[in-house]
Amino acid sequence: MGASERKTERRKAAEALRKQQAAEARRRKILLWVSIGAAVVLIGGLLGVGIWYNGRGDDYDVNEPAAAVTDTFGVRVGDGPVEVDLFIDYMCPACNQFESAYAASIQSWVDQGSVTVNYHPITILDRLSAGTQYSTRAAAAAVCAADAGQQQFLDYTAALYEHQPAENTTGLTDAELIAIGTDEVGLDATWQSCVEDETYKGWVQDGTAWATGDGGVTGTPTAKIDGEVVEDNAQFADLVQAAIDAA
Repeated sequence: MGASERKTERRKAAEALRKQQAAEARRRKILLWVSIGAAVVLIGGLLGVGIWYNGRGDDYDVNEPAAAVTDTFGVRVGDGPVEVDLFIDYMCPACNQFESAYAASIQSWVDQGSVTVNYHPITILDRLSAGTQYSTRAAAAAVCAADAGQQQFLDYTAALYEHQPAENTTGLTDAELIAIGTDEVGLDATWQSCVEDETYKGWVQDGTAWATGDGGVTGTPTAKIDGEVVEDNAQFADLVQAAIDAA
């Protein structure tokens, strides 16, 4: 074989090697994207399952409270011309701060007949109570307190915030929720039975579904004055007072 022929053979061999390497590179690239795609599908599926699990809730009977309530799942307190809606979660630290800042003002406005306050106890932080559904249990107990009277509801709400558990804990037990109501608020055996029977768990979960859907609530506390969302909760008292003065 002459030099020219050997050169031609080497060129053919090199070309064949390049084609083989290119084909191998394409194969590895395809495998990489298939693996990435499979991982994305898997992660997406897991996220979907997680979102479904966290949002599904349990199937409880939906019982209408004996207390005065709105058709948007609010516990009605007071009868004044200015309407205030408060969306709260009893495990929410910011709700506790809101309560500390404005409970006295709210009580004063209610006593003066200036406002009607609709408390919407919702349960968006159930996912942060290690599977015990603390937000649902506390909210349902509070609605049971509302059946006993508006003041009992306000007093029990204040007591729940005083004993508020930290996020990512199991929260208070049912026995502790009952002890707070009986020992500190003076609620009776009828209220205790309401809590033990899980009477309003379905109602507060339906209220949560409405609030986070048609109600447009994305977090707690959310305050509305005559239907308008308060963008800065630091201005809440001033805005309510302005509405009272204008009424």
